[in-house]
Amino acid sequence: MLIRYPVIAFAAVNIWFAVGVAQAEPASHYQQLRAMLFSGVRTTALFTPSQCRSSAQAANPKPIPPVAGGFAIHDFMEVPGDSISFSDEHLTVRPDGAAVLELIQYRVTHTDAATVTVRSLSPSNYQPVSPPRQFECVVGEGLRFASGVREDH
Repeated sequence: MLIRYPVIAFAAVNIWFAVGVAQAEPASHYQQLRAMLFSGVRTTALFTPSQCRSSAQAANPKPIPPVAGGFAIHDFMEVPGDSISFSDEHLTVRPDGAAVLELIQYRVTHTDAATVTVRSLSPSNYQPVSPPRQFECVVGEGLRFASGVREDH
């Protein structure tokens, strides 16, 4: 009997082959992120600073607040063999009630390490309102990635 849907059969073989390869050698978080981004899959970065090491912790051992957040990655850049970088900017409100513009830069390396730099600027004159904060994260812990289809309303 002929297969009526050769594309489905081809996809099934490809999935079977990909599962076999994945079982032989698991892909790193970096490789998974790269595959999602370059195939156009909607990818969300999920950042939990309290699970990362902060550059400010040495000078100020105060714990990092247990916050987490994320955003869909729209633009990115890869330096082959080195890293994938992307960023986000948004308005937010500090605990003291002041509005700030946050610029957050992400750099994910092929070793599954990530550096996240957070800068807070005045939304009226773009001057820094505090020193930059830098976090060193393990990809899969302090910085994770989720993918999938979500309908926008």
